[in-house]
Amino acid sequence: MANTKWTQRTLTHKDAILYAVLTCSAMLVTAIIIWAKTPNFRPLIDDLSLVDAVKITDVLDMQKIAYYADIESHMLYIDEKHTQDARLALARAGFVFEYPKYELFSALPTACAKLESQFGQYAKIPIWQQPWFMPVLRLIMGTLVIVIFIVAVVRPALRALIDDTALNEQQK
Repeated sequence: MANTKWTQRTLTHKDAILYAVLTCSAMLVTAIIIWAKTPNFRPLIDDLSLVDAVKITDVLDMQKIAYYADIESHMLYIDEKHTQDARLALARAGFVFEYPKYELFSALPTACAKLESQFGQYAKIPIWQQPWFMPVLRLIMGTLVIVIFIVAVVRPALRALIDDTALNEQQK
């Protein structure tokens, strides 16, 4: 068994700043990841004062659909991914709302023609108005910030910590 000496290392001002920077960086990266994963909410009901909001929220809770209610504007927002599920659940419970631009097609050719026209419509609108743009932008921004933090903050901080530790060991 080798005899090893355990030396006590005191926390210097430089070390405290280094640990604070690393902690703040980790907290900021965590906040960016949480921000990038937040769902996009869209309005489901335009005026909650006209309906029984408690029953509607009970139906959404039973279906485990994420929502939030804006009291000032009397609107109910739900996760964009669960819009159709929420409409179906509310229709089963007896709440049927008229939604704009929502049509049912009984004939397959009519539905296909409508779908083809929508694809052409997406090609004509600017890229920042495409439905996939905001989620992709969030992911890219989050990735860039994380990479910049690693390169600009974490890497030099760890290098300074390692170099300082190596210097202290050489001096002893």
